[in-house]
Amino acid sequence: MVKDILACLERLIVIQQSTFSLLAKIEAEENNAELLDSTDMKKLLKISDSSLYRLRQRKLLKCKRIAGKWYYFKPSIL
Repeated sequence: MVKDILACLERLIVIQQSTFSLLAKIEAEENNAELLDSTDMKKLLKISDSSLYRLRQRKLLKCKRIAGKWYYFKPSIL
C-alpha cells in the first residue's frame, strides 16, 4: 500500500515538474513578445472598441491587463 502511494507521488512530481517547465517556456515567450495597446490593435485590425471588447471576451486575442490597461501580444495576432 505504501509503495503504491509513493509510486503515485513520484508520478505526480514528474507531472508537476513538466508542467512548471512548460509554464516557464510560455512565460519566457510572453516576456520577449512585443505588446500592443488597444489603440494599436484597433488600427491594425481596423475594428471598433466594441469589436475589440468582444474578441477579448471570447478569448480570441491573447492579452494581459497591466495597470488597468489591456495589452495584446503581437505574435499571437500575426
